[in-house]
Amino acid sequence: MQITRDCKVEPIRQSVQFSNKLLDKNALRVVDIIYKAGFEVYLVGGCVRDLLLDLKPKDFDVVTNASPEQVHKLFKRSRMIGRRFRLVHVMFGARDFIEVATFRSGKVQTAKNGVIMRDNCYGKLEEDAVRRDFNINALYYDVHKQEVIDYVGGLKDIEVSEINMIGEAKARFKEDPVRMIRAIRFSEKLNAELSCEIQGCIIKQASLLKNISSARLYEECIKLFQNEYSLQVYEQLENYGLLKYLFKQTHKNAFIKKACINTSQRIKQNKPVTPAFLFAVFLWQAQNNRFVHIKKKQHSFHLAMMQACDEVIIQQIKQVSLPKYLTTRIKDIWMMQPKLEKMYPKKIEFLLNHPRFRMGYDFLVLRSKSINPELKEEVDFWTKAQENALCNHE
Repeated sequence: MQITRDCKVEPIRQSVQFSNKLLDKNALRVVDIIYKAGFEVYLVGGCVRDLLLDLKPKDFDVVTNASPEQVHKLFKRSRMIGRRFRLVHVMFGARDFIEVATFRSGKVQTAKNGVIMRDNCYGKLEEDAVRRDFNINALYYDVHKQEVIDYVGGLKDIEVSEINMIGEAKARFKEDPVRMIRAIRFSEKLNAELSCEIQGCIIKQASLLKNISSARLYEECIKLFQNEYSLQVYEQLENYGLLKYLFKQTHKNAFIKKACINTSQRIKQNKPVTPAFLFAVFLWQAQNNRFVHIKKKQHSFHLAMMQACDEVIIQQIKQVSLPKYLTTRIKDIWMMQPKLEKMYPKKIEFLLNHPRFRMGYDFLVLRSKSINPELKEEVDFWTKAQENALCNHE
């Protein structure tokens, strides 16, 4: 069911009792405190969607009719953030927080290009529902009544595995172009079909991503690729013409495919992953090409490598801003490759003790299994070196 922002409909209410194993205790605590203070409050969005699909949500968001200032007063350990739309983060640890938003109304302030600049007009639950992006993300869970509230047909879309936009896709993508890459991610994560309207609009409006800040796109890229469906997301971004607005220097090859699959496998095995590794893979060919060009004029191998690293990263952060600690790790991985390609016995101990050795070694391994099969001997050398070091340590 598609509705416009001005439609007034009675919501579907579905009784659901979710497993306590899937619910976040901190989120329930936040909901309870706001509820006891006399406000309307719900779990909302992706967490409700995932709970309905028996998936464990990564994040729990809360929405209420209390203003950000009122929510902030209820929690000593909280902070208000955001300019475009004010939010409250209720803190439970340095990186552990529950995000609380106030119901939004239909009134927004947009720039000339249509992008939402200010969104601090608060409204009612039904107004908030039609302001969200996709039907599947506009579901609310009343913890105390144990029921899901659906104003837009999200329950039906979840049942048929389909992703539909709330309102007209063309206008909603213009308001916030990031919705295009979110649509791709949700489609792969949920194994759901994008509506024909969404598919057509993404292809026509891909260039709108140029209107989004590089800092915001960094956060979205982390969500895009650090998951179990990394390769599928990459391929869909390429198919829809979105990838070039995130990584214009990147072109698919066997190395990227291998790295995406490796990332997915590590996540499935609960092994740590870092965006530095995958971004280093994405930009490796560009770094190589730039190095070859610079080396023709720069006689120093090391300086040519450093210059190539810097130039490629400078170009990248114009599209997707990368934190300095991340670019440092990326350069470390790249600079370690020529060192690992040389099998000098005198350098073994020094390189094994390098803080980026393991990432550099893993990078070399994936290269040998994809674009550089000639590096197998070098990989075997460093594998043996690690085994010997371990034996000596024991």
